[in-house]
Amino acid sequence: MNTKKKRVLALVFSVSFCMMSLSALDFVFKIEPSVLFPSVVDSKMQVSPGVIMQADVDLFNIVTVGAEGGYTYEQPKSTDEGINVILGGMNFGVYYFPLSRLYIGAGGALGLQNTITQVQKLDSEGVNDKKTFSGLYYRGFGEVGFRVNPSICVNLVGGWASYSAGSSFGNSLLSGPFAALSLRLTGHVGANSKSSAIDIRIEQESDVFPVYSSVYGYEPFGTIFIKNDEGAELRNVHVSFRAGKYTNSSKLCGTEEKINRHKIAEFPLYADFSDEILGFTEDGKISGEIIVEYEFLGKKMSVTEPIIVSVCNRNSFVWGDSSALASFISPDSQEIATFAKEVAGITRNNIYTGMNANLQYAIGIIEGLRLIGMGYSEDNITPYTTYHTGYEMDSIQYPLQTLQCLSGDYDDLAILVCSCLQTINVPTGYIPYDDDFIVLVKLNMTSGQALNNFASTDGLVIDYDSDEVYLALSMKNLDKGFTESYKAGSEVVVQCFSNEDTYYDFIDTTDAWSSYKPVAFSTNSSVTTPKQDALVKNIREAIQAYIASDIDAVIKRAREAGDSNKLGVALVRAGRYSEAKKEFQKSADKGSIAAMNNVANILMIEKNYTGAAAQYQKILDKDPSNTVAQKGLENANAKIE
Repeated sequence: MNTKKKRVLALVFSVSFCMMSLSALDFVFKIEPSVLFPSVVDSKMQVSPGVIMQADVDLFNIVTVGAEGGYTYEQPKSTDEGINVILGGMNFGVYYFPLSRLYIGAGGALGLQNTITQVQKLDSEGVNDKKTFSGLYYRGFGEVGFRVNPSICVNLVGGWASYSAGSSFGNSLLSGPFAALSLRLTGHVGANSKSSAIDIRIEQESDVFPVYSSVYGYEPFGTIFIKNDEGAELRNVHVSFRAGKYTNSSKLCGTEEKINRHKIAEFPLYADFSDEILGFTEDGKISGEIIVEYEFLGKKMSVTEPIIVSVCNRNSFVWGDSSALASFISPDSQEIATFAKEVAGITRNNIYTGMNANLQYAIGIIEGLRLIGMGYSEDNITPYTTYHTGYEMDSIQYPLQTLQCLSGDYDDLAILVCSCLQTINVPTGYIPYDDDFIVLVKLNMTSGQALNNFASTDGLVIDYDSDEVYLALSMKNLDKGFTESYKAGSEVVVQCFSNEDTYYDFIDTTDAWSSYKPVAFSTNSSVTTPKQDALVKNIREAIQAYIASDIDAVIKRAREAGDSNKLGVALVRAGRYSEAKKEFQKSADKGSIAAMNNVANILMIEKNYTGAAAQYQKILDKDPSNTVAQKGLENANAKIE
């Protein structure tokens, strides 16, 4: 063998050895008994048995690179010479497991071969006649096989091989197709050389905030890392999290079709937290489990890894996104529902016909809280005025805590008021302001209807995109009652809109719940409710103040405009039914069906059911299909009976 060829062969084995000496790697060893069919190319040749052995490094779970050596024997026809081929070279292959136990692969090899031919008969001097020469060889192949276990595959191999008689492949000594039976062995050496393992760990991006317990079902609070150190790939992987009594059920965190050996897959860490998480009065930790279910070589398996999750106390909150505060606003707390529904019932029994219902329910809630002694109390540790503009850990009370303590900071009071209103189906919003907190009451009226109910729209929040109107209430003035709270809230709104440099967040509670679902904190305790007589008195006083500040201005505008119908509606809202009836009658006398219905409606309010029935009948005589009159007549007759 010449010096150049020896150097090439030495380099091949040197590179292979260096690769296999790495601190941690997968390796593949193959022994391959084979049969070459050179007669396909040269009819003088016969079947050539042999064997190939490979030692490879497995890269990326798809590529193998390494060294090989082997031997092939050929006995040409009609000759007494035997051809012995010893070979060594570098090989390269790719492989894939389309199914857990089905192996397919392809590859090739290139190297040097040394050929020895020997005459079988001795010469007269008793010496064998030997000839030795060297050359190059190459082979290409495909294979398919069965995976017996993670370390062993038995494969059928087919391909083409060529052994040259010199440095040129054109001078072929033996060439032709070959077939082989291959035993493929895999293993791992160095670091992480465990025969079977799944490594599971988590990175918790932030402590768990109990108030976001509902949010963590779709927003992760960490990342799960799963490393596959098993001997084969994991398939159909399902990853879940549970934490005993602190979760309602195991929460699926993600799935992966396949995780190859020594690969790491990442999954978001979700949780289906239960109300037990709201029991954390101090920062603490809970024990949880990551459950990994998967298929390994067609067999379903699972592994459970215990983990520790850090949890903040239940009142913890970090400002930044004001929408997140909506998680504290809960319409589902039993105690809040008890208070709000009792107040709403009293308000409903004393409601003013024609006046905006949501406004009257807001009056009832504010006056109800005022009567039980609810008031402002600054949080000395984490005051709202300081913390709501920063990113330090704040402490926010749940509505029940505020209701039980009968005091709270501005944000605590706002959360309670919003919770009470949402409980009785009055939509809310809010604006965290510098030295106040504004609760917004959605009035279920359009922007075009605002001036029919208020002296001015300057103190109202109008969302022109959704065409919704909100009434502003100041929590700084909650203990002074609805009238002062409404007045101060309107002033804050005017300040916000009149100064371009003033920044404010306008949050609609229902919209915020789409990202920050509410949690219901309840202790099954009793709550204080206002006395009915006192509440009715306060509601009436607040309504009269609203009439004086707003409805009287609406009445004045309608009278100046000479619009009898608008004037009549405004008078109804003010409770001045006799005057309203006279104004409606002016239009009714001119044939207005709408005005005639309004006259009949006032007669119903005055409990003059006979007169109302007669009025509805007049309408139906003119317009038999008028549904308002039909329903009104039915109600009037029912009252008469």
